[in-house]
Amino acid sequence: MSLINTFMFTRTTIDWDKIAATTGNKYRVVASRPYKDKKGILADGVTLTLTVMQDTMDYGVDKNGVPRDNNLYQNFDVTILSPTDVKKGDMVQLEGFDPEHSYVIGFDLLLRFKSCKILSTGTKTNA
Repeated sequence: MSLINTFMFTRTTIDWDKIAATTGNKYRVVASRPYKDKKGILADGVTLTLTVMQDTMDYGVDKNGVPRDNNLYQNFDVTILSPTDVKKGDMVQLEGFDPEHSYVIGFDLLLRFKSCKILSTGTKTNA
C-alpha cells in the first residue's frame, strides 16, 4: 500500500539564485498590472511581465540530439509585493525573492519578490 495525498508533504523549490545568475537579473518590463491577494495574506503590489535579456545557461541536447533553446527573449510573470513606479519599457532587477510564497505548478513558476530596482527607464513611444 502507498501513502495517499502526498502533496500535503512535498514542496518543489525554486533556485532563484541560479536563475538570477543565468539571466543576469536584468529584465525589460513588457506589462504591469495591480496585484491584490484574494486571500488577504500577501501585501498588495504589482504583477510584471518581464522579458529575459540574457541567458548564459547551456541546456544540453534533447533525446534526439538537438540543442535545447535558451530563455533569451522569453517572457515570464513576477509579483512584486510592494508599490513600485515601474513602467513598460523599464529595465529592472528583482530583489528580495520570497521563497515561502513562490511556487511551481506543473512547469509554471509563480515568483514573488519584496521589491524591484529600476536600472533604466524605457523609451517613450506612441503605441
